[in-house]
Amino acid sequence: MNIIEIVFVVTLFIFYTVLWKVKQMRQIKRSGINPGVMAASSSNVQKYMDKLTKVLTVYTLIIIVLHSLQIQLGSLFNRIEALSCVWFDIAGYLTGLAGLSICLYAQLKMGSSWRVGIDERVKTDLVTTGLYKYIRNPTYLGLFMLNIGVWLIWPTFSIFLLNIVFILFLDIQVRCEEDHLYSVHGNSYDEYKKRTKRYIPFIY
Repeated sequence: MNIIEIVFVVTLFIFYTVLWKVKQMRQIKRSGINPGVMAASSSNVQKYMDKLTKVLTVYTLIIIVLHSLQIQLGSLFNRIEALSCVWFDIAGYLTGLAGLSICLYAQLKMGSSWRVGIDERVKTDLVTTGLYKYIRNPTYLGLFMLNIGVWLIWPTFSIFLLNIVFILFLDIQVRCEEDHLYSVHGNSYDEYKKRTKRYIPFIY
């Protein structure tokens, strides 16, 4: 582990945090709507997902600090040596940046309809143009890419475990959102769902 890897991971985490906070503040200022609606949901599942989000955030911060300080906890921080080279570091950083760029695009395309969680109070528009014409969840695709990028930089078991939990968490949330969108938009969403893949264009 070297200083370049630490800088790569820390900057990706900072970019991710800034991306979310700036969007949140701008949306509140422009529309008066806070896009972070998980905690305000009447659904026990969404409230649980909100708590899990906070747990994952704390876990991520702890992992970043421990990796940066090169503190060993058994085999949790053992690296896959085949991936431990500067080219994988660069590939991981670029993958993470690409993922964040997709997240930014998704935020801008959604406009005031963008939410983190399920908004039960305001009916949001169904966006089906641009990248949304090819995949239904570009934000989540971007987050998957961000996590994969971090793992390429730090190819350890602890990061791999974080990725598995994070991907499962997001996939469950996506299915909750799909049910909500169908209840709001009905056949329009059902037709959109049939012709547009969830994460990967033309594949899945």
